[in-house]
Amino acid sequence: MQRDSLPTTGRGRNKVPGYTSQFFTGTDYLMSLPIILLTLFALGILLIDLMLPAEWKWANAVTAFVGVLFSAAGVYRVQSALDHAKLSGQSAFMNSMVMDHFAIYFFYLFLAGTAIAILTSVRYMEIEHEHHGEFYALILFSVVGMMCMASGFDVVLIFIGLELMAISTYVLVGFLRTDRRSNEASLKYLLLGAFSSGIFAYGLSLFYGLTGSTNLVVIGSRLARQMAANQDHASPVAIVALLGRQTPTRARPPTSLDSCRSR
Repeated sequence: MQRDSLPTTGRGRNKVPGYTSQFFTGTDYLMSLPIILLTLFALGILLIDLMLPAEWKWANAVTAFVGVLFSAAGVYRVQSALDHAKLSGQSAFMNSMVMDHFAIYFFYLFLAGTAIAILTSVRYMEIEHEHHGEFYALILFSVVGMMCMASGFDVVLIFIGLELMAISTYVLVGFLRTDRRSNEASLKYLLLGAFSSGIFAYGLSLFYGLTGSTNLVVIGSRLARQMAANQDHASPVAIVALLGRQTPTRARPPTSLDSCRSR
């Protein structure tokens, strides 16, 4: 049986295939530089917060904002490297992620939204007396999950990024521990997300069972051949996988901000 190859590792555009090896290369780490920087700053906030007195908690917001700036510089470094090599994109980590103009655009978008959220939340957390470093670390971890989803080219990485973003959001929704509405919203969001994530994971497992691969290129090519040969037997699988994310993306639970508006 002829094996499926990966002639292109991009989203329908000409790209250089990633070098498949059991060891990671410098290109892999360069393509993931924004994600690595955000992760390091998030972990650093968790460590620094333990040593900060109450009157210095604002330093957590500054550290998170600096981490966003460093990550944006990392995105620019990746963009410059691609432009210098005259590539529209580059795969990394054994074709599990692709850094192209699509991913770079969303990276900038995520980081810009995160910077605005950090700046607007400093005063709010002081008013609520919940100025903890975990708040800003969770924001950065949720952005890391978003970046994994935007650059992911393997369903395993996409699912990991999705759950990292979702779990961080669950905790952020219920961050006001003394607010009953915040706790209720977090619990409802957790139950809703867990149910939909199970459906989504089941749909992805069916994709793997049909194609024998988790790479999007291989899944697309093999599904196209199977659907052409056996009519549309793969369509229900796609419906299950897509509907698994419909509910949490279209329904927003009441958050702690809603409870403040009702006061």
